[in-house]
Order: sequence, then structure tokens, then C-alpha cells
Amino acid sequence: MSRSTSSFWLTAVPDAILFYLGLWLAMVIRYHGNVGFQGSGAVVRTFSLLFVFWLAVFFIHGLFEAGVFRRYTTLVVNLVSAMLVNTLLAVIYFYFQPNLILTPRRFLLIDVAVTFVLILAWYLIVKYVLKNRLVEGAYIFSFNGELDGLEREIAAYSYLGYKVLGKLNEQSLPQARLEKNSSVILPDNLHSSPKVSEALYQLRTQGVTFYNHKDFYEFLLRRVYLSDLNELWFLENINYKEKRLYNLVKRVVDILLGLFGFLVFVISWPFCALAIKLNSRGPALFVQERVGKGGQIFKVYKYRTMSGGKTNTWTQVNDPRITKVGKILRKTRIDEWPQFINLLNGSMSLVGPRPEQPHLVEELKQQIPFYDERHLVKPGITGWAQLNIYAGTLEETKLKLQYDLYYIKHRSFLFDVEIILKTIYYIFTWQGR
Repeated sequence: MSRSTSSFWLTAVPDAILFYLGLWLAMVIRYHGNVGFQGSGAVVRTFSLLFVFWLAVFFIHGLFEAGVFRRYTTLVVNLVSAMLVNTLLAVIYFYFQPNLILTPRRFLLIDVAVTFVLILAWYLIVKYVLKNRLVEGAYIFSFNGELDGLEREIAAYSYLGYKVLGKLNEQSLPQARLEKNSSVILPDNLHSSPKVSEALYQLRTQGVTFYNHKDFYEFLLRRVYLSDLNELWFLENINYKEKRLYNLVKRVVDILLGLFGFLVFVISWPFCALAIKLNSRGPALFVQERVGKGGQIFKVYKYRTMSGGKTNTWTQVNDPRITKVGKILRKTRIDEWPQFINLLNGSMSLVGPRPEQPHLVEELKQQIPFYDERHLVKPGITGWAQLNIYAGTLEETKLKLQYDLYYIKHRSFLFDVEIILKTIYYIFTWQGR
């Protein structure tokens, strides 16, 4: 049985069963165990039609595909997104049928919550079952060992289900016998040897999958391949047109969360300001110029976490200037709460690249090619790069740019939701800065 077929039987069919199980449990909860109430048959029939649409939404979100089980974040985010869409569909469905025997409201929320828990639990079981079956063997082809570093990266991310079966070169390729359903990772300079290209082309009939090493690197590490970036890469991979619907929805979310966050900031102000003042001299609020979208300068607001007043240098991990109170504020991200002011005035978004100081930006633009491209979008309170690396050196900043450009290339509602969920996870597990 193929992976796609097995994953279908482990997801689509159980999903349909769990929809009905969730409906039954929702009736038990809502009607205090009396599931034999008059009209229960009508409820099942009514939801049956809705469940057809729910399954279609799951299919669109890729939840019936084996690849969705490679990463926990992909699995959870896609499931959360699918259930949100399904909830919206259900609301619309019942709105246009006001004479139904069932008045959903609270019942619908119970059903969605119970169904989500059931399916999430089942998907986690499926992921555990499939973890050894999802392994894909890969061969690395290169002319002079130029892709040797990729082998170490694949080994470091072995939990994603890839392993290196061997290395190929121009001499070993003609005699190579590749494993069934394996893949070959290719360099960019294949055009230099038509003979090699022809030999690789013949392997297509053996079920071999081919990856360009840059695309594979990006998929595996979720950051762009920085070494060979050029103007053509940006023209081919970055959409310079404004995503109007995406930007509109994002701005609405920023305003709503900004209003709530600003209220939290106002309530926290007396307590945080007092703790900061008692721990070190200086103002409680830190105001500094940063570079925003399109290179525009704006003022960012944060709780002060360091002694010695303003600083024009990078902050290092475990920087000695960080105060005791500052460490707590940074770990819990409370130091970011004043930035809800920036969220409301539109200079920042909830998700985006971290804004840097103007003089640092000018220096980095001279040292890192295409560094200014990260200013194509609004900076964010949290972001993809912030979750993956804390940059305090030039080399770390180059790595950070790889994550920023990956976000800009792939930014979407789902990606933003994933970043927000990961940020919440890091806060509650005290990871990060």
C-alpha cells in the first residue's frame, strides 16, 4: 500500500467517524446524557451534510496527505485553520436554515471543541505510527563535494524523516543502484555536464524523486539559501505586489489585538515601572528609533530591561547589562507590551521581521547583500527569525536574514498563525531570549 493510500485510510475515514463521535459526545454534554431526546435523528441528518463540507476543507488543507505529519507545527496549524473554516461554514449553514429543529449556538461550539480534541489526539497517534514509515532515503550528487554540508543538516533534522543513503558523483553515477522510492539532491551546475544530466534523466523511470539542493535546503531548514542570492532570485520568488486582502485582515487583527494589548499594558504599567525603577536607575519606558517598512524611521516603545541608558550596540545572549527584572521581562516577553502602541499606530504588525536601529541597518546593508529587502514588509513584535535565532553578531544576522526572507517569501495567514502559536509556546516554556 502506498504512503498516500495508507495516510488516506488513517485520516479521511477516521475523520468522518470522529465527526459523528464528536457530535454524539456534544449531545451528551449539552443535554446532560439524554442522547435519546426527540429530534436527535434530525440533528444527525442535518450535520451529515455539513460533515461532507468539513471533509472537503480537511482535504484542501492537506490533512489527508502523509507530508503533513512530518512537522508537529504543520499538523497542528493546518488542523486549527481547518476547524476555524469549518466553524465559519457551520455558522453560515445554520444561519440560512433558521427553521431547523436544532438551535446550534452553544451546541455548535461544544461540537467543534470536542471534535477538534478527538481529531488532534488521533492525528498525534497517526504521526507516532507513521514516524518510521515516513523516512525517505536521499542520495546527494555533487561534482566536487560542494554539497557535503547538506549531509550534516539532514542528520541534524532526522526527525523530519530524511536520511542520506550515500553520495554520488560523476564517476559513481553510471554504476549506481538506487533504492526504490529514494530521492537525489542535485547541485546547480548540472548544465556543465550533459552526460550526467542524461544519466540522471534515465533514473526517472525507477521512481526516483529529484530535488534542487536550494529547494531542499529551504524545505528542511525553513530558511532561504543565502549564499547564491541574486537579483533574479528576488524577481522569481518575492511577490512585490501588495497582498491587499491579506494586509487588510492582518491590519484588522493588529488593531483588535492592539486595543486589547494596550489595555494590558496600561494595567501592567504601575507594577512594571515600579519593579524596573527599584532594580536600576533610569526611565521605565525605553524609546528608540528603528527602521520600518520601506526604510521609514519610527519610534519603538519597550519596557527598559538594561542598565546604562540607551545603547547603540547589539544585545548579546546573557548580556551583563540586562538587569534581574529585565531578564524576567524578556523571558516572558512582557518587555514587548508597550509595542502595542506601535501596533495601533500602524508602524508595526504582530508578525514580521524584527526592526533594527538605523545606524545598524546602514552598516549591515554594506556588509550583507540584499539586507534591505527585509524591509519589504512591516516589522513585527514577533516573527519567524525571532523564534529561530537571537542575532548578536554579523554571522548570526546573516542567518537571521535567511529566516526573514523565508517569511517574506511564504507569508500567509497560516504561517502567521503558526508563528503566533509558537511564540505563545515559547513564552510558557520560558524558551527564547
